[in-house]
Amino acid sequence: MRTLWVVSELYAPEDASTAHLVTQIAEGLFEDFSVKVICAQPTYNARGQKAPSREVLNGVVVSRIFSTTFPKDRLVLRFLNVATACVSFALRMLLNFRRGDAVLVVTNPPPLPFLASLAARVRGAQTCLLIHDVYPDVFVPTGFLKNDSFVFRGMNWATAGLYRTVDAIIVLGRDMKRRVLSKSAIDENKVFVVQNWADIEMQRVPDAENSVRKSLKNADSFIVQYSGNMGRTHDLNVVAEAAEALEHRGVEKIHWMICGWGAGKVPFQRLCERKDLKSVAIYPPFPRELVPQVISLPDVAIISFVEGMSGISVPSRMYNILACGCPIIAVTEKDSELALAITEDRIGWVLPPGDAESLANLVERISRSPDELEEIRKRCIDIANMKYSWRVAIRQYANILHHI
Repeated sequence: MRTLWVVSELYAPEDASTAHLVTQIAEGLFEDFSVKVICAQPTYNARGQKAPSREVLNGVVVSRIFSTTFPKDRLVLRFLNVATACVSFALRMLLNFRRGDAVLVVTNPPPLPFLASLAARVRGAQTCLLIHDVYPDVFVPTGFLKNDSFVFRGMNWATAGLYRTVDAIIVLGRDMKRRVLSKSAIDENKVFVVQNWADIEMQRVPDAENSVRKSLKNADSFIVQYSGNMGRTHDLNVVAEAAEALEHRGVEKIHWMICGWGAGKVPFQRLCERKDLKSVAIYPPFPRELVPQVISLPDVAIISFVEGMSGISVPSRMYNILACGCPIIAVTEKDSELALAITEDRIGWVLPPGDAESLANLVERISRSPDELEEIRKRCIDIANMKYSWRVAIRQYANILHHI
């Protein structure tokens, strides 16, 4: 049986989104390949937890490299974490890859796929790049780089070279495929769209059985929920401004439930405090076992991006939200995968980035349209079951990897 190396900084017991998805991919391919994982120690949600340097999890051999785990709030310390991890990854891959092996590598941290591709070429293995975020493009909407800067152009040139070097590329959406093809003169047939999926355990929990909803002080309100990563690519200001607009209009019984983590959380908290918003409540992340209840409880979910994110990232949370029967308000560009999915399957609404006034108007209108919401809710569950299945995605991964 052919060996498949899955190379990712994040893996179980880490429960960040990337770790969860990569773990499901590795375990799902267990019947098709001899799957071996090279990953790091937990550094995100499970920081401080020491995992074995080598173990077998659900038939997958997991090997963890050494790296420093300094706090990430200081840039120098974060750089040291990445540097030590990259050196350890490179050595581990060079020592273990063999001719004819397949390698599936993710894009974070940014140096990792370059190292994996080089190690695979040296050792005679074939590489498939799984793009979760398009680099260096993601640095532009967040303000870290300008697209005409020397650093951006240099990184872009290197990324185009990486795309030409690997044997196959998997992206998460049609918008991402367009962006990847625009970067490099590569064969379109080398780039595959494989969408993420809803977790099997994600099923709608009725309000009568939902202990999380019952515990809320505003359980009888119309609940708009933002859950998950609150990073720099996600526009939370639009939520605060829409909530402020509705409060100024005197619209009652609207509760904005914000729960998650990320660099944008503290600035959002401060913004809500300055505006003295009464209708917004910010919660810490909930344990994974409660996520089906949390995602099931709102009347509508919101996923909001800053302008310029089309083709750079596809939110994996979308699929679990649909599986739990929750309509989605997407604040994003209309050509993004998120917007295309919502529009094509009529499972929510799409608004342009930064349009707080339209968001406020929409929330006010749908809060008075229970029949419309119920119809969309049923459609969300049907679409999740039909289109966004883990088994369908794993078959696609297996077919791509068998042919590189």
